[in-house]
Amino acid sequence: MTLLDIGTVTKILAPDTILLDHGKRYRLGNIRVPADYSQSVIDVLGNKLLNTQAYIYSVHKDTSLADRYGIPLVYIVRKDGLWIQQELISKGLAWAFNTESSPELISLLKQIETQARIKRRGFWSNPTYAVKTPDNVQNYTNSFQIVQGKILNVTAKQDYTYVNFGYDWRQDFTVSIKNNTRQLFNTDPQTWVNKTVRIRGWVKDKNGPMIELTHPEQMEFLK
Repeated sequence: MTLLDIGTVTKILAPDTILLDHGKRYRLGNIRVPADYSQSVIDVLGNKLLNTQAYIYSVHKDTSLADRYGIPLVYIVRKDGLWIQQELISKGLAWAFNTESSPELISLLKQIETQARIKRRGFWSNPTYAVKTPDNVQNYTNSFQIVQGKILNVTAKQDYTYVNFGYDWRQDFTVSIKNNTRQLFNTDPQTWVNKTVRIRGWVKDKNGPMIELTHPEQMEFLK
């Protein structure tokens, strides 16, 4: 990681955004906060960060990485060493969330998330936020979800490769991968058949529930 900035936190702007004393805004990278828990996270950030010195680190080798509003996506570490992303995920107040631009520490954050889930901390005690299955994920379209299931078959088409978790592609849960990004996975998708995986991403309704994978870190092989 690269140290980008040091400053005193003067305001919590959002569940994932802070303001430093010199006027610079930063957004926590590699986390996603459920809307229902926004105020809880704001309260935690206020308790942990307000009027304290924070060290701001890049989440990627590209230190200019920012959101669509130009706010840098960063890791935030308190002066005493408290890593804020780890704190929120370990309390079950945020998911580990990765993009194709920030894979560096996502494996560690997923491990922290797994422990929070096992211990049913925070939103993990709420069935609404449980890991979904191919059989029930259709009830959660248009939302971020984690889905765990067994891959039954893989079909390659002209533009996409489809990873199927059911035998009826018009209704069952499917994962899609653009063929021009499939090389990022470094394996032949046909070798995934009969593997149990955990998928994370935005569930859309397209011939049944579907998540599009844009980077390998969205898929974890469990068996």
